[in-house]
Amino acid sequence: MRLGLAVLAAALAALMVSGGFAAADISDPGSPRYTNSILGGFVTPTVAPGQTVEFSFNVTNPYGNRTEVMANVTLVVGIYMYSTQEKAEYVDSAFPHPPLMDGLAPQKQIDIGILQANQTTRVEIPIETSKKTPHGSYFSQSTYFVRFNLTFNFVGNDTPVVLKSRGWFTEEQWNHILSLEGNETIVNRTYMKSLGVDGLLPDSSFGIKIPIPRWPLGVIVAGAAFLSFMALYYFVLDNPGRYPRLEKRFYYLRGKLNELRSKLEHRRRK
Repeated sequence: MRLGLAVLAAALAALMVSGGFAAADISDPGSPRYTNSILGGFVTPTVAPGQTVEFSFNVTNPYGNRTEVMANVTLVVGIYMYSTQEKAEYVDSAFPHPPLMDGLAPQKQIDIGILQANQTTRVEIPIETSKKTPHGSYFSQSTYFVRFNLTFNFVGNDTPVVLKSRGWFTEEQWNHILSLEGNETIVNRTYMKSLGVDGLLPDSSFGIKIPIPRWPLGVIVAGAAFLSFMALYYFVLDNPGRYPRLEKRFYYLRGKLNELRSKLEHRRRK
């Protein structure tokens, strides 16, 4: 009897373990139906040089089964490209005064740990800039592109899953991964996996731009108001009797201006 119970217990344990492995073993964890839902809720502001960018986003476990727990979740976030309408250049060791995550470096590693099925965690990264950080002009906003590298494994399965965004690939690699046929984008999954990558994540970005000073706007508004007034002034005086109240006020104003002009000329002669 005891032997029978022991055999039954062992069989149940084996069944539970095998079931755990089957549930945790996703055949294609890099499929777009999963990867498109992992990163989202981006807040990507545009700030002036010297201000801090409050860059934030969500990381979600999109694998629906409650046994499909993401473990050892590590996310590397990095600023890799600077772009304006005129040029684009990589943010590398030679790039002057780059934006700094947490005030330390253009790249940051975040150890998230464990994400239960359908669990979402919020990631917030302050990115410090300086007055010398390259930025756009008054009329040309600069953009800094941010890349993501996410690695994890499922509980019960030690096989690592690697997901990367566009910024981690060279131009040549990216052109091999993506191709266009008609209006459809084709992903070369075989070549991508040969690079050790299971799926693609989206890039993100934020902007740095010099704010337009207010005084030119004030000059434009004042100039528009002056031109509108002069148009009304000449229209009323060119149509005598049509707007008697305005006409009377404009003649009164003309008299005052002539009086002021006479006083100024009199002072100059002295």
